[in-house]
Amino acid sequence: MDRLWSPWRYAYVKAERPEGCVFCGALSRTDGPENWVVRREPHAFVILNIYPYNSGHVMVCPSRHVTQLADLTADEGAALFSLAARTDRALRTTMAAEGVNLGANLGRAAGGSIDHVHLHLVPRWTGDTNFMPVCAETKVMVQMLDATWDRLRAADWGGVAQ
Repeated sequence: MDRLWSPWRYAYVKAERPEGCVFCGALSRTDGPENWVVRREPHAFVILNIYPYNSGHVMVCPSRHVTQLADLTADEGAALFSLAARTDRALRTTMAAEGVNLGANLGRAAGGSIDHVHLHLVPRWTGDTNFMPVCAETKVMVQMLDATWDRLRAADWGGVAQ
């Protein structure tokens, strides 16, 4: 059996979990680098992943606490995917991403660790995976979260007012 090691994720695995939903908690606070929300719209919002796989790793979430895709209203589902598309554009523009991985882990059995529907968008660049994680158990992050937050807050979100 082959194994894929990602020791930098240990901080996430061992982190103390706050009471309640982390996404709902972030929405209840004022936007700023302390809560990492970079975009807020009526039915959906974008938040930085504080344990990113790559610089610019964000999550797009419905504003209402929903644990399954099937429980989204038609308006919430449309808003979630519309914002995901505009987030893709923002990542390509502000981060010069050459590609973006889009994924969702829906439920614990699927690898989900937060019971609030969310889509991961991970910016990618040709050659961004290198020997460091394999040989040195080190992931090179090229940008601090506050700098990523600043860049994405200033992004062109397709003419939709925040």
